[in-house]
Amino acid sequence: MIGYKIQFFRKKLRISQKELGEKVELDQTLISRIERGERKVTSDELSLFAKALEIPVTKLLGESA
Repeated sequence: MIGYKIQFFRKKLRISQKELGEKVELDQTLISRIERGERKVTSDELSLFAKALEIPVTKLLGESA
């Protein structure tokens, strides 16, 4: 679910997985795996994603996007 939200907000900002990966210092392949739900996000990474996506962490943790 968090991966879907990361993807949703990434697309809303119109940035690529590669661009997001550069912002959070993760490889594009890891971003892809996270968005597909194949890899979990650590609490530290969650904060980085929220900052990179310009949203509060609660948007990633909440029930709806």
